Amino acid sequence: MNAESHLKRGKEIRKSIDLLKSDKDHTSSIVELTYGCSMHYIAYGCETRFGAHKDIHTGLQRFLRERDEEEIAIAFGRLETIRHGRWYGGKGNGETVDEVLKILNQIVRWANED
Repeated sequence: MNAESHLKRGKEIRKSIDLLKSDKDHTSSIVELTYGCSMHYIAYGCETRFGAHKDIHTGLQRFLRERDEEEIAIAFGRLETIRHGRWYGGKGNGETVDEVLKILNQIVRWANED
């Protein structure tokens, strides 16, 4: 998939997240969609910056670190931790949604920087 296709897909998924985010009954769906959306924005950002990206999550943090994108690697790692369910029992759904949306916003800003 090329950079523009990743950006288009990311925007499409973001619209779905926006439809669900006001209803905390959809926390699991929002987390999953945020994870996928983030991968598309990271792919877009990497492709436009470096001319290369990873289409899978395995090794993505290492790929980012090798390109001195430590903050985005950390943000994506945090999102992976949340996705794996470690926080579902310990935080309210509203807190989880707020946190993943904050991470997504950070990744979107990064991806769209010139």
